[in-house]
Amino acid sequence: MSADRTPVTVVPLDAVVDPENEETVEAELRALQAGAGVVVVHVRTRVVTPRALQLLLRARQRAAAEGGILCVAAPDPAARRIFHLTGLSRVLRVAATVPGAVRRNAGAGCGHPPAATPAGARVISPLRRTGPPRPRQVRPLGRFSRARDSRRP
Repeated sequence: MSADRTPVTVVPLDAVVDPENEETVEAELRALQAGAGVVVVHVRTRVVTPRALQLLLRARQRAAAEGGILCVAAPDPAARRIFHLTGLSRVLRVAATVPGAVRRNAGAGCGHPPAATPAGARVISPLRRTGPPRPRQVRPLGRFSRARDSRRP
């Protein structure tokens, strides 16, 4: 359950999606997705094909059209890397675990605790320099450089 007690439907995706089984997998996902508020697709394979990415994007569009949300849980680092490299890790709210995906859905980010300010602490804003940047002072390298005519044997 997420923070706002919306029921979560977890749909396991155990097959590598290819042209031969894409329609079957999409039909099963569509049937399980119907009427669900939050759907977490649990990708249990190491390989995530372009067909699987397209299928998940279509499922996300369907969920958004019906007022629902689709998240992805991918425990395998190789699968998460594919989502990251394609730029879909944020679009599909990819996390390593199902609870992590639910937290990302609730707006909690990727699961890292937010930076907190201790009670009574003062927050100091970073210094900002106004105007153009000052030129850097460069010292001559005279005492560090070798004479040109001295050569090492």
